[in-house]
Amino acid sequence: MPDVSTSHSAPAHPYADLGTTKKVLLVATTFTSYMLFAVAWNWGDMYVTSLGFSASRTAVMTNAITLAQVVGSIVAANVIVQLGTRKAYTLAGALIVFGGLVSLTQAFPLVFFIRFVMGLGGALMVVMGSAIAAKVLTGRDLQIANGIGSVAFNTGLAVAITFGVRFSGRPTIAVVIAATLSIILLVTWLVVSKMVLKPEQAQEAAVDHSYTMADGFKEWFNWVFALAYTGLLSYYIVAFTFMDPSTIRWVIYAGIVGALSGTVVSARVEDRLKPVIVVWSALAQVIAAASVLALAGHRLEVLIGVILGFVIFFPMPFFVQTAFIRPGVTPRQIAVTFSIFWAVSYAGSVFIIQIFAWIADATGGLIPGSNVPVSVAPMIFIVIAEASFLIGTFFIWRWFKAQNAFSEEITA
Repeated sequence: MPDVSTSHSAPAHPYADLGTTKKVLLVATTFTSYMLFAVAWNWGDMYVTSLGFSASRTAVMTNAITLAQVVGSIVAANVIVQLGTRKAYTLAGALIVFGGLVSLTQAFPLVFFIRFVMGLGGALMVVMGSAIAAKVLTGRDLQIANGIGSVAFNTGLAVAITFGVRFSGRPTIAVVIAATLSIILLVTWLVVSKMVLKPEQAQEAAVDHSYTMADGFKEWFNWVFALAYTGLLSYYIVAFTFMDPSTIRWVIYAGIVGALSGTVVSARVEDRLKPVIVVWSALAQVIAAASVLALAGHRLEVLIGVILGFVIFFPMPFFVQTAFIRPGVTPRQIAVTFSIFWAVSYAGSVFIIQIFAWIADATGGLIPGSNVPVSVAPMIFIVIAEASFLIGTFFIWRWFKAQNAFSEEITA
């Protein structure tokens, strides 16, 4: 750790003079771009559902995107190095736009391929969003940007579910609209990034090579950080794909409120308390997820769904921030951490979701005309899988205590 007495001689942050307007434009653009990825994913699911696939094939279509998230997350950090931040993010946006081509075919292999390419774009985008925030923003601005970013996907689902009912009989039009909106955001990114991001120097690229994916995979924190999220991610993907839309809609709406509340609170809470808050929220998630299952069809189902949505997303800003508050962490390490985070969590969710689908098919399949399983057995399985978030975040909290990361000596 550098001597605080010499900290006055440290070079100024390269974006220290960046105005508030440009910061807002950058965050708003990356937020909306990833939000539209969620819209494209959900409306693409609606199109796939209209093709009449079984639970297993529907899961395969969802896993086309999930598998792409694994591949994209692994290569994202190196794509940034090879292309530079601006071009890499542009590529991600273009791949998401490509997903609109799914509206032109009903052939299973082509649908899978197009969905895979779109998922690749989403994977690159979410990792690069964290890297861009770490590169450009600092302090509370960074915490707020991370918090807002954590609700982008959920906001996209809320938008998709709210307006998707208008296209229930015309899913092809919904897919085309999502692709068109993504094109508009891609153009917006090209303009905003030109205004905000500075040309990347050769020296920066050389520094980026100093911490590799291999280095990242050797770090205990990166593995636990990713595996903790795996069960929660699987639960959430199953929720918006295989659960009753009338209930999951309220989970998603409440999730937006929860994430925004978490963003505001996280920016005001001391770093040493963030891991603790995540653990208690994770416990509340497991209880709420089990309650939603136990009270299915009960008049309190919606209320429990609201509570579930809130406790799922309230801790997300705190959880994401734990990766940024590690002692001595660099922007390159952040990029690698989130590459591993999304790769491992999505790879794990592919496995978990497919098991969920196999259990569903083996116990009666789906209710005709919907994606909801006939049996409760797969739902019990996914609630158990969701508990990995509680286990993982508990270990992260203990790790921070062991590292003495928030001692008076370090925080002074």
